[in-house]
Amino acid sequence: MAQRLLARSRGWVAELPGYARFDLARPMAEQPVLLKDALQNRADDFQSRSWLPAAHAATGGTTGVPLQLVRSLKSLTMEQAMIDHLAAKAGVALPEARVAFLRGDGIKDPNDQQPPFWRQASPQRLVFSSNHLNAANYPAFEQELQRFRPDVLLAYPSSLELLTDLAEERDSPVRFKLVLTSSEMLRAGQRQRVRRCFGAALLDYYGMAERVSAAYALEDGQYRFVFPYGFTELVETSPGRYRIIATGLWNKRQPLWRYDTDDIAILPEGASAEQLERIALGIDSFSGIEGRTTDYFLLPDGSRIWTLDQVPHGVSGAAIVQLLQESLDTAVLIVVPNSKFSDHTLDMLRHNFYLKAPRSIKLKLELRDSPYRLANGKAPSFISTLAQDLTRRAASPARQSAPV
Repeated sequence: MAQRLLARSRGWVAELPGYARFDLARPMAEQPVLLKDALQNRADDFQSRSWLPAAHAATGGTTGVPLQLVRSLKSLTMEQAMIDHLAAKAGVALPEARVAFLRGDGIKDPNDQQPPFWRQASPQRLVFSSNHLNAANYPAFEQELQRFRPDVLLAYPSSLELLTDLAEERDSPVRFKLVLTSSEMLRAGQRQRVRRCFGAALLDYYGMAERVSAAYALEDGQYRFVFPYGFTELVETSPGRYRIIATGLWNKRQPLWRYDTDDIAILPEGASAEQLERIALGIDSFSGIEGRTTDYFLLPDGSRIWTLDQVPHGVSGAAIVQLLQESLDTAVLIVVPNSKFSDHTLDMLRHNFYLKAPRSIKLKLELRDSPYRLANGKAPSFISTLAQDLTRRAASPARQSAPV
């Protein structure tokens, strides 16, 4: 099936000028890799024309200017069918379910702190404002959730983390059947907290606006790629860290071939070719998605720190902790306190930070009522103001193919 679907996509891309440098007759691993920059700068060269209607989309723009995308109706259908299929794995018929959204939707002026902090999108859909979720406004959120009684909550992990923390403090009666998270990294231990607090299963979904690869997990450390949603290649960049290169199988309007997602999957070190194929096809599981290749703290000497997301581990008193790199020698820890917050919370965060980072890095601490959000509404655990394009210099030596 993979070979048949790839042959169809190969036929689509062969007609587009953007792929003129690709020798599509050669094995995939020997062909170039498509980078976001080429897609951004020469968008028309990677799109086909059609009289059929199409949908327009864009990436979130967390790493630069948003990438403009075009999607066919078949691609849209496949996307919804896949999400419905994943929800069914958790015992929920998503098309019939009552769904609450707690993501990046703009509901009202962030300065307006009077309810409502939501809008009814349809009889079965209620959209909440993550920007207004804080301790002072939580009672209004809880009251509306009890009124609406959603079966499913679709949330950014950061918004879910804050909602869970506020609900735990108040022994909230709010319940869901399923919580579906996506678009950000899911922090360790969140699945157990959601089960305990809301009585819900948690399905974490990895995807992207380009719709070339997807994965999901219903249990910690048990992610599976979804095939035939897309075709995934895994290229080891360092021990246990594999770059995700993916090819779309359903979007004829803008077929993406060997597209570099910039994302990293965590797999066993030195996995065999057979193991990689089984994981890429969703037969075997893998540990998870670490994040983007640019999600590291860059030091003045050019070295990088990858695991600073572990700074809040084991620290009580903080609902949300984010790390922002202001410069090569300055970091800011953004902390949303909860009722257990104390000076000891900050002491432990400082201690954990300097277990990973050298003392030459100045650390600032900033207390906020709600997390720092990007323009797209996301509140990632790591944010950098630096231009981090070092990972785009060249393809991995193991890849043996040039970027486009």
